[in-house]
Amino acid sequence: ATQTVIFHLCKQTNNLIHNQISITASAVFQGIDRDMRNIISARRHSKQFSSIMPLWLRYISLCL
Repeated sequence: ATQTVIFHLCKQTNNLIHNQISITASAVFQGIDRDMRNIISARRHSKQFSSIMPLWLRYISLCL
């Protein structure tokens, strides 16, 4: 999860530096959300991750 956030923040920063185009906060958030859903889905059969998707979806609904 931490790597996903850092990746998307660095992507935004690099895009601003090299292309002089800022990625919107909502686009960064959507990228993080998409990656987190993929990470959780890939690990859904693990006991540790079985209940995380509902928690993530609940958290996302509160942020929007």
